[in-house]
Amino acid sequence: YFIGSGDPANPTSNAACNAQSLALDGGAAGGPTTSSLAAFGCFAHGNSFMIPPPFGSFGTMGRNIFRDTGFHNWDFSVTKNWKFRERFGAQFRVEFFNFLNHPNFANPFGGQNGWAHNDPSTQSFACSCATPDVAASNPVIGSGGSRAVQLGLKLTF
Repeated sequence: YFIGSGDPANPTSNAACNAQSLALDGGAAGGPTTSSLAAFGCFAHGNSFMIPPPFGSFGTMGRNIFRDTGFHNWDFSVTKNWKFRERFGAQFRVEFFNFLNHPNFANPFGGQNGWAHNDPSTQSFACSCATPDVAASNPVIGSGGSRAVQLGLKLTF
């Protein structure tokens, strides 16, 4: 069994904050509305509104406040040994990788995915769209792929 906590994630954006769509509202109450405050650079959504910070100022959000989903993997194997006389033997193995068939996705904020998933102005923001090996174009699916079963027979003499 292997378990790993999620990596820290820091969303960043080079986009202007007035280019954000109404979909990025943070779950504010009410529906999208047009406000008379928009002329002054304020953003309104329902009963909530926000005045953007002055240009060139830094936010107060701490580092590493978001974490990805982590990694959980169960591998399982069964072996049977036989002895044939003194010098000969055999071992039969059945090995299960990702035994519970649990999906493990790549960190959406890391460089593995190859896309700008850490940019809030994109529609794929925080999207865990692929497993680590698929995201890295690895032809051998090992970490995060679906369940795999391997059979083995070893003869010793």
